Amino acid sequence: MNAPLFGSFGERLVAFGVLLVLFLANLGLEYHTYQNFWSKKRRYTQAQVLNRYRKRGHWVLRLRSKEGASFYTTSNEDLKDLRGRRIELLLFGQKPIFFDYLHSFYAPSYIIGVLPKNLRESLWERIASQHQSQLAKELFGTLFLAMPIQRDFRQMLSNFGISHLVAISGFHMGLLFGFFSFMLYFVLRPVWQSLWPWANLKRLVFALAFAAVVGYAAFLGLVPSVVRSATMMGVGLFMLDRGLKLLSFETLGWIVLLVLALWPRLLWSVGFWFSVTGVFYIYLFLHHFKLSKLWTFLLLNFWVFLAMLPLSLFVFGMFNPWMLLSPLLSILFVLFYPLALLLHFVGYGGVLDGVVEMLGVAGEGVRVELPLWLFGLYLLASLLAIWRPLALYAAYSAFGIFLIYQVA
Repeated sequence: MNAPLFGSFGERLVAFGVLLVLFLANLGLEYHTYQNFWSKKRRYTQAQVLNRYRKRGHWVLRLRSKEGASFYTTSNEDLKDLRGRRIELLLFGQKPIFFDYLHSFYAPSYIIGVLPKNLRESLWERIASQHQSQLAKELFGTLFLAMPIQRDFRQMLSNFGISHLVAISGFHMGLLFGFFSFMLYFVLRPVWQSLWPWANLKRLVFALAFAAVVGYAAFLGLVPSVVRSATMMGVGLFMLDRGLKLLSFETLGWIVLLVLALWPRLLWSVGFWFSVTGVFYIYLFLHHFKLSKLWTFLLLNFWVFLAMLPLSLFVFGMFNPWMLLSPLLSILFVLFYPLALLLHFVGYGGVLDGVVEMLGVAGEGVRVELPLWLFGLYLLASLLAIWRPLALYAAYSAFGIFLIYQVA
């Protein structure tokens, strides 16, 4: 059974109305939190340090508060590296406008102190203790626990076009879901066949595996990229269980609207829209190409990389020839990720230091500024490609000529 999500225009209109009300309600809750906090005379908050760097003689800290607000502050003190740690602050200065509060803002502050380490931070220390390489310490910290990573190291990942492999997203959640499903099915199947052979074991296994993924997301502290991935996965599993058509562009649109209705802050998240466009191009591939599972797995990685490259250049403006290895590394990552998990679990994660250090060979890239008109043309062609794939091929040819001209 592969039934459409809605059967009529009226049902779609009602669904849109419900999502709009939900979006406005959650936006209202955000506004209430915003007003309540900034109306206080003494504005205390707790926040995790996402990044720190020197600028004009002082430290700049990028933080995410326990309420979910992303903001910057500065300090003239000679601070130790607090990335990943939770601190308590007193904020002062002018009240930011609501839009900035939802996106990102600057707030002068006084750091009161560093909070005791929680289990997540203690696990990061355990992971780091297995490595001699600072890059490996940070890479596996962000890969397993969504801990912050230095800007220089993040640039190394960008040079290879594999930032999406390190930042926990739907790809990792899918791998974990598949691992949990396989293990649970292997363990429960003998008992299930002897006691309840008439019941649906796959439904139970998928429910337990998804519960494990949600528990993992909660353990990480509801990191935005993890939250959106878990939400989209939950909706997808529900639709599959109900026999609804999942591989549909309309369905993808409704899932995006649902995620935004639940988490209004994601409307201003570049990472969220990269995730959405990545899924869109996956749908586009599956819509037009009917291949075997093996060829789909192999070619899909190359397709998504090439399709996302114009968006990446428009936002980040940097091209490195080593990026061309990204599809191959994405394929190998399916094996690397569980192996890395196993090695760290038994205390031998350090054997991967040499592999990680190879990321430093890429060097500097080439600055490429994709013009707005070409970017807009490419997005339009991507939408038209749902019905006419030739539109995307033509737009990509124009992009390819532009890129060769810029790099040569």
